[in-house]
Amino acid sequence: MAASLRSSFWSDAPGYQRMAYLVGAALILVGLTHAAIWAVVGGTAEGPLSWRKPTTFGISFGLTTLTLGWFGTYLPVRRWIGWVTSSVLCLSTTLEVVYVSVQRARGVPSHFNNLTALDEALFTAGGITIAFTDVVILAMTVASFVICTAPAPMTWAIRGGLVALLAAQGMGAWMIVHGIGLLDEGATALTQSMTTYGAAGSMKFTHAVPMHGIQVLAGLAWLLGFTGLSVRRQSVTVGVAIAGYASLFAVALARTAAGLEPFDLVSASTLLYLAPAVLLGAAAVAAAAGLRPYPHSPARL
Repeated sequence: MAASLRSSFWSDAPGYQRMAYLVGAALILVGLTHAAIWAVVGGTAEGPLSWRKPTTFGISFGLTTLTLGWFGTYLPVRRWIGWVTSSVLCLSTTLEVVYVSVQRARGVPSHFNNLTALDEALFTAGGITIAFTDVVILAMTVASFVICTAPAPMTWAIRGGLVALLAAQGMGAWMIVHGIGLLDEGATALTQSMTTYGAAGSMKFTHAVPMHGIQVLAGLAWLLGFTGLSVRRQSVTVGVAIAGYASLFAVALARTAAGLEPFDLVSASTLLYLAPAVLLGAAAVAAAAGLRPYPHSPARL
């Protein structure tokens, strides 16, 4: 596994992929630094001024940048296209993390903040920045259905992960539209949650669920490559995981749209989470059970 990582992740990677790896790692470090500050100074995980925000943004955008850079291994393009795409991705994700971090350092909300002309301009610039990230994700999603050179299990993991990431961006757009509507009605981020839908629907949760399915699915497909399962069975296992993640997102979206909090042990609708749990659990068990020493030979069809 270590040799596979060294080869596919760094040694054989062109410069534009390495740039994405380095930028992604730096953003994760920014997130972890804020986590350390949070641990020292304390404070709640809720609210627009929490240290949670720069922590999660740094780690989340760092992981996304790293993963998309790795996916470039299986999406062959001309070198100049790789450099342009990677540069746009790295610049946009970096600016978003810097923007959130700077606003936290200033002690003001980063999102839905129109209290001053500067804050409003930064919020608008953040939206534009994310739009560039979305364009890169969309382009890579289309490419994954056209020119992906990965083995079948990884191909489906890449496609499923990118579609999930697009869904997460769609949820992000929904949050922005909803929050701006509240701003127009006179609300402020300091006094009201701008991402609560209805009575208790958590738009953040619905955004977060598909956000990192891309790492889960790609990691599963990579691990399956070290099992004795045939390529067909590996693909089926990835398909089960994709179905599990899709159903998890569907339940989260339905609860949010209905104004329900993500989990409510009193509510019978919470039992709907059992279906995605069973599917994802089955995929994880299949991968873990197959991780045994096997002679190095091509996977059986």
